[in-house]
Amino acid sequence: MSPRKTKYKPKPFESIRGSSDTSANIYHSMLTHPAFMALKTRQKVLYLYCKAQYYGKRKPGKDFPDVKALQSEDCFYMNLSLAVSYGLYTRNGNKEFYADMKALCEAGFLEMVANGKNTQSRSIYRFSEKWSL
Repeated sequence: MSPRKTKYKPKPFESIRGSSDTSANIYHSMLTHPAFMALKTRQKVLYLYCKAQYYGKRKPGKDFPDVKALQSEDCFYMNLSLAVSYGLYTRNGNKEFYADMKALCEAGFLEMVANGKNTQSRSIYRFSEKWSL
């Protein structure tokens, strides 16, 4: 029998003790890659919040049965309301938010799975490895 793995405990500077946080790792190879370095600071921070959304917050299928089929595709959603709640944008910042999400898609960090604009629902995204190609 193999030894039991102990769950990683965040260090005091990483998390609030006792919380049920999730982590969103960013590796050095991504941080120093020209595609990531070419992003604006605001786009990099938005990417980090997308990772946090993916790893621990609301996911399609879990909270929204109408998109249950997407649950197996490692998808997440991000919209202006969430970005405002995180303090990244203002309510009037929809132009900047959507431009930044588009920039992340064009740079190959994200792929849009479902556009919610016409149906007035959340847009669904997934992470992409195209940035590294």
